[in-house]
Amino acid sequence: MFPICPKCGSSRTLRHHDGRKVCGALGSAAGAAGGFSAALSGARAGMVVGTLAVGFGPAVGFGPAVGGLAGALVGALAGGFAGGSAGALVGDMLDDLVLDSQECLECGHRFPAPAQPPPSRD
Repeated sequence: MFPICPKCGSSRTLRHHDGRKVCGALGSAAGAAGGFSAALSGARAGMVVGTLAVGFGPAVGFGPAVGGLAGALVGALAGGFAGGSAGALVGDMLDDLVLDSQECLECGHRFPAPAQPPPSRD
């Protein structure tokens, strides 16, 4: 069911996700930065594991660096994903409760999304 424009009565409306987009991007950036910095502190453990995994041989100089870099990248990716997901949820709430997230395609009026009825319990 499409919401009805309160100004002209048209059912031709479009929902914008401005809050979800902005909060998701900010959450991804903050999560990636936090995950990367946390992973840098844990990179020492990755360096130790990299040294043990490579053992003694011609690549002994690259083992710790590869282990530390892999740990930092995985931490940044995990933090970015978690931050983006949390940011998108917060953005959805902002879209529903605060922002005028519906736009009438007939008259251009922007209005808040109508409250969703509670699900029926049958």
